[in-house]
Amino acid sequence: MSVSLVNTSATTLVATQMTNITSEEKRNLLFDVNCSLEVQMEDFDEIWWPLVSNIWTQWTSYKQVNGNFWKIFTCYFTKYRDSSTRQKENISNEKCRITKTRPSGLCHAKIKVEWLVSLKIVKVGCYKDSSNHTHSLLDVNRLKRPQIIRTLVEKEAVKNYLPPAITATIKEYTTIELGLDASAQCKEVTNIKYKVRGPIEVHLVGNSDLKLDISQSVSYLKEQGYQVEIYRVHQRSTKGIVFAHPEQLEKLENHGWLTLIDSTHKTNRYDWRLFTLYVHDTYGCWNIGAHFL
Repeated sequence: MSVSLVNTSATTLVATQMTNITSEEKRNLLFDVNCSLEVQMEDFDEIWWPLVSNIWTQWTSYKQVNGNFWKIFTCYFTKYRDSSTRQKENISNEKCRITKTRPSGLCHAKIKVEWLVSLKIVKVGCYKDSSNHTHSLLDVNRLKRPQIIRTLVEKEAVKNYLPPAITATIKEYTTIELGLDASAQCKEVTNIKYKVRGPIEVHLVGNSDLKLDISQSVSYLKEQGYQVEIYRVHQRSTKGIVFAHPEQLEKLENHGWLTLIDSTHKTNRYDWRLFTLYVHDTYGCWNIGAHFL
């Protein structure tokens, strides 16, 4: 990686081939921008900026005819407008939800980021006579997590681990592998996991109408090659679905002389049980023969 640092004073300081620079050091360079910084465009977009996405928010931008463009970013602590303090009518303060408000105008630091498309270089520098930050980098981490942390959480959330396990994994990885003094809280991980897993598991929710839900389920199973039958026990007003794949039925016919049955509770929104038949084959293994729902 090639990084060039140019001092804003008359003396020019240039540092190249900074191969051992850590992620935390990159964050510090993009937090206290006291000199001009040049980074390869691909490295900046994919590695550098996700580390500081929680520090800066876009203020304005401009695109040139030749394809180059620049953006002015201001500190997240700038917050132009004050939080609303309006009291809800006819509701006592004791019944209102307790919320925290953040004052506006706490910091007015700004940077200018230029994307030189033809050169594939990004230049970062202090914007005009911008002031320094009035807070520490730790204060920013408490306010918001960088994009790199959220991306790591999303990757782990797809695996459907419990939030405490994901939180521990993210903390270990960011500390040891990335050298970052920032991680995610368990509550944040839970919220991100809910957003990630929601679209993934939406097909498991089913239709709100029971008859239509059963009809759609039967159609889906048949599309997957299962034989499906709807059964009813009139003496007990019981009904359900039995389904099995042809390969499973063959095992049930050949080895059904010894069959076990197992039930799983609350397999859908109606709290139905899923019964599974197991048969003992010639290899001494227990294989699935059929399912009842």
